[in-house]
Amino acid sequence: MKTYLLFWILAVGLCAQAFGMAGELTQPGLAFPEGFPESARTNIMAALRRPDCKYLSGGFINWITTLNYGGDTAALNRFLEGLAACPGIHLSVRFSSESTMAGCDWMIASHSANVPYQFVVRVNLKSARIRLEELIIPESVGTKTSGL
Repeated sequence: MKTYLLFWILAVGLCAQAFGMAGELTQPGLAFPEGFPESARTNIMAALRRPDCKYLSGGFINWITTLNYGGDTAALNRFLEGLAACPGIHLSVRFSSESTMAGCDWMIASHSANVPYQFVVRVNLKSARIRLEELIIPESVGTKTSGL
């Protein structure tokens, strides 16, 4: 009887974990934790919605978001500069030639609402529009702003 009860408790617990939220995004968007400063949210979203950077696609699973972009090196430089200019942002840039990068020139890779000031931008090494010798990676101080 104890084994049977334990089995059902475990089965129900695993099923409850399996039902999360997921979806596609028609425009850039991120999840932010409750109490996240509105000014920081506004600055970050302005950087993600630059008109010179073509938003291609994106999606989320629970609090994790990935955003795919298209554009040339100049657009990517302005995109990175805009993110780095947001107070408190910790920006990392990585390079990838993985198949997950197919169809985009760069992406915000797995932004988490649990660490909302941390951004990882992955640059597609196979992109015909990105010239690495012209890429400018801005300094990102990463000082936390008040409120979090």
